[in-house]
Amino acid sequence: MTLPADAAATLKRVALKGGAVVCGVADAAAFDALAPPGHRPTDLLPGARAVVVVGAAGPREGDWAATSPWVLSAMGTTERIQSVGRRLAQWIESDWGYYALFVPPGTAGGEVPFVSLMLAAELAGVGSRSLAGPVLNREHGFMYWSAVITTAPLEVDGPETAPACPAPPCREMWEREHTTPCLRVCPLHEGGCLAGRLEDGRAVRTGYDAARCNTRVHTHWVGGFQKVLEETLNEPDREKRKMLVYGDFMTRTLWAITYSSTNIAQCFECMRVCPAAHGLKEMR
Repeated sequence: MTLPADAAATLKRVALKGGAVVCGVADAAAFDALAPPGHRPTDLLPGARAVVVVGAAGPREGDWAATSPWVLSAMGTTERIQSVGRRLAQWIESDWGYYALFVPPGTAGGEVPFVSLMLAAELAGVGSRSLAGPVLNREHGFMYWSAVITTAPLEVDGPETAPACPAPPCREMWEREHTTPCLRVCPLHEGGCLAGRLEDGRAVRTGYDAARCNTRVHTHWVGGFQKVLEETLNEPDREKRKMLVYGDFMTRTLWAITYSSTNIAQCFECMRVCPAAHGLKEMR
């Protein structure tokens, strides 16, 4: 089946109308040199030609200013952008007749995703990696991502030529203090998670304690549930067992798992202080 000449542009309009804030298309073959075997588009969908990436708005200024940490932890839009991805996959197959596979959240084993959405966003030109780690969009900052792998030969977008990180205020801060907002708020050498530097105006990450970061970000998630479950099973005192089962930590953890990524993350400090995470918009 022959695609219309403006197929990619049409698909982007459909995505934006469906609730996405940004949409880009990556070449499926570009993953071969950057993603590990088993986690490339063609590993999931034989004959894959393109990966459509959509992004939803991340935290707003009001979210960052919230006084309740529980409200702050529930400000994600992951589930909403996943629904956009599912609709795009259905649209590609029903309107164009090509295979389309929505990339679901989750892993085949361990913590490695089926396909890296961060890499997909980079290759689709809708984001670039930051010193803190997450992919940032130049206009909208920190976002939540979804992707669709398809056999449709869509016109692809290239990676961004100018990364969002470091933002101009970060470069100025580095010149004055040899640090950046994210490095200062979470320094690896003081019990934090991040270490890095700027070289010729570009961010270079030199250290990252993933295990420590995981315990702070995913406090109420699978690992926390497993830990409190083990403690509950090993607790001989009946009343203490009841406290563990019905206590606030177990309740919040079950809430987080039940609603998936709506309520996972508890630590956003590196993104909260990042100028680029809020979008690099020109002041008017």
